[in-house]
Amino acid sequence: MESEPPSYHVATGDVYNNPNNFMVNKVEPIGYFNPGESSSVGVSSITAGGLRLDKSKKIGERLIIDFEKVSCCPWELVGLDPDCRNYVPEELRVKGINPNTWAEWCDELMKIQKKAPSIGGCLCIFCFPGFIAQTCLCAFCCPTSADHCLKWLPCFYGDWYVGLGKWQRKVNAVLNPLDMHAKLKTYKPGQKAPKSLNYATRIVGKDETYEMSMLEIALTAEESRKLMEESWDCGVNDGCTSGRGRIL
Repeated sequence: MESEPPSYHVATGDVYNNPNNFMVNKVEPIGYFNPGESSSVGVSSITAGGLRLDKSKKIGERLIIDFEKVSCCPWELVGLDPDCRNYVPEELRVKGINPNTWAEWCDELMKIQKKAPSIGGCLCIFCFPGFIAQTCLCAFCCPTSADHCLKWLPCFYGDWYVGLGKWQRKVNAVLNPLDMHAKLKTYKPGQKAPKSLNYATRIVGKDETYEMSMLEIALTAEESRKLMEESWDCGVNDGCTSGRGRIL
């Protein structure tokens, strides 16, 4: 009786001699599973033509995922691309991160984003009604971003930063044993940021004060060590009291 076709990785390996002349694709198409592997685990986020569906971009040994940290208005929700949760990045999938885990991480991060500040909200807190005097007072005397007992108040953002920190620790508790590491980073000016999938769209109309944030995932042990040692702060240099506690 003829045996079943080999898995993709076996069939494309150097040691496989294809004794039964099975027809095997040399580029793994989306949805190609190993024998016995369910579709909920095996669906690839990279099409046969090489198009990524997971909204990430691989640069060197890192995945770069767009992350817009603050909105213009308080009622807007920003963060990850809404479609990001639909596909596990291929480099994570092949190491065992399943769609349910990835979707849970994305949903939790977007839930934390509901606590994120907005540009309009920041202007009100720092500038109205006292204008310059209020701006100086808030910047140098008010721990807006710190982790303290009043961080839950609408005029503080400490609960947002605490939530982001907990999220990163939870994700890395899973990724680190797989020789991977994730970190949220902010670049200022935004022109210095990695050229992500949506970089060109995000940078349009922005000046040098724009802070562009990214979710970066190191894919090897060596790259993970580098990312662990890097700061989230890539040019922000917020030395004011209001910036103490920032991690993005």
